[in-house]
Amino acid sequence: MDAPDSLIEKTLEVNTMSHFWTYKAFLPAMVDGNHGHLVSISSSAGLIGVNGLADYCASKFAAIGFAESVALELLATGKEGVKTTIVCPYFINTGMFDGCSTK
Repeated sequence: MDAPDSLIEKTLEVNTMSHFWTYKAFLPAMVDGNHGHLVSISSSAGLIGVNGLADYCASKFAAIGFAESVALELLATGKEGVKTTIVCPYFINTGMFDGCSTK
């Protein structure tokens, strides 16, 4: 929670809002043709909380919730030709998570 507001906003734009914008750009044509596959990249940090990464985890939880909700909406409309996948890679040792630990 020590991150400046501007960094939190950027994290949400990159990790959450980008999914909305991408789906809005591609989903209508997929629905019209009842064909396509949307792949969302999230993170295992979207499945578990991580000490020191509240903003990052929240953005990844939101991305997963968004993708799951769209998948359910597609099922409800009978658009079985449009598939969705959510990829949640584990933490990669890039230095980005130095000083953070799981619950």
